[in-house]
Amino acid sequence: MVYFVCLAVGYLIGSFPTAYLFVKSKFKIDIRDAGSGNVGARNAYEVTRSRMIGLIILIIDFLKGILSVYLCSFFGENITMTAACGGIGAVCGHIFSPWLGFKGGRGLATTAGVMVMFGWIYIVIWLLFYFLFNIYLKQVNLSSIVASIVSPVVMLLLPDKIVFSFFIPEAERYEIVFMCFVLSFIIIIGHHGPIKDFIRKGKRI
Repeated sequence: MVYFVCLAVGYLIGSFPTAYLFVKSKFKIDIRDAGSGNVGARNAYEVTRSRMIGLIILIIDFLKGILSVYLCSFFGENITMTAACGGIGAVCGHIFSPWLGFKGGRGLATTAGVMVMFGWIYIVIWLLFYFLFNIYLKQVNLSSIVASIVSPVVMLLLPDKIVFSFFIPEAERYEIVFMCFVLSFIIIIGHHGPIKDFIRKGKRI
């Protein structure tokens, strides 16, 4: 039961529609109907052309992941799993916000906030693959998807000594790998819009 509570807490925190509220209040624009339709920092910047707005949204979405993990770490006996459930809930809430008809962003900033609390090395690995693939593919969304597929596999293959040098000491190896795979899977789901466009219309994603 405690895990479901943590998922719910994280989901509510993550569902705060940062980009929608900022763009709507400052520019009177519904971000869901502008640009890519993504309710995140990147699209907010592209729609408003305001670096400040984009940065503020990015930071708040990042903090949603941190806050969810922190609060849920006080639940139950297995701190790692309750905190992980809070983080997973936050990313799901960001991507599928009930306040926006279960629409939202891609979940990248919130996921980064979650992983900062567990092990920042995963963010470095993800960014490394993202930039490498983006140099070759020159497609932001496709590079994000590929990086999200490869990164948890790398975590699975890394030696224990390296993993535990960067992740919280309370975590078990299987808990770390499980969380990396689940969060990466959720990020890929968060890219369902571009994936559908690519499959149906042959658009570049």
